[in-house]
Amino acid sequence: MSRLEGSFKLFSKEGFKFLFLELIIVFLGVYLAFLLQSYTAQKQVESEKEKVLIGLKEDLEHFRLFFPGYATNAERLVQNWNETYVSGNYSDFYSWRFIQPQYDYTAIEYALEADADVIDFELNSSVSEVYQELQKLQHTELLITEIAMKYVRVPMELRNEPAGKINEANNMLNFRLFIDRAVDRHRIMNRIAELSGNVLPDINSSFSPDELKAIEVELIAKELNLANEQQVQAYLPMLLNYFPNLNEEEIRAALNNPD
Repeated sequence: MSRLEGSFKLFSKEGFKFLFLELIIVFLGVYLAFLLQSYTAQKQVESEKEKVLIGLKEDLEHFRLFFPGYATNAERLVQNWNETYVSGNYSDFYSWRFIQPQYDYTAIEYALEADADVIDFELNSSVSEVYQELQKLQHTELLITEIAMKYVRVPMELRNEPAGKINEANNMLNFRLFIDRAVDRHRIMNRIAELSGNVLPDINSSFSPDELKAIEVELIAKELNLANEQQVQAYLPMLLNYFPNLNEEEIRAALNNPD
């Protein structure tokens, strides 16, 4: 009789209350577990996003800081080479070899493969433009290396010989091709610096002012190791322009503590 009585009690008013209470407890347990799992997953996404954005900023700031200078030096060389070519001569361009990879853009490649939760479509598109130009730069440097390897040294005593004349003509042709690819190279570098500067405000807006300041101080200390006050004075206007979140004292402190 005890089992039968228990069954009747289950379907009693008190039994339904007890069953309802148990269902609520189970539901709350499952719901809280789901919330905890979602919170943990969200924190992981936020942590991953922060790492990716900091890595992107470091890559893009490097290109913005240094590529204009590289491009200016390359442009001066091109001007000298053009003058040499116009005079009917060629320089010894055989030493221009670019062993790849020349530049570190690991964070850019990683970011482009990340989920949409990490970087959105607009940022992905902007970073893709930079990446495409980096691929063009690498291809151009490979072409320069290939042209440089075709250089043939012709001794003075053989330059009037048939074989010597052929090699001289080939060197002149390759020198023209070499100059053209060098022009491509410095233009692409300027383009990368410009695009990097365009993307950075979007990345910077993802951080609070204090977070951004800490990231930029560490970045300056890492990227620039200036030897004297003259170099500091040369870089200060650019750094103040690129990092408006920092004042001169903070930038100087970063430059004096490269470690």
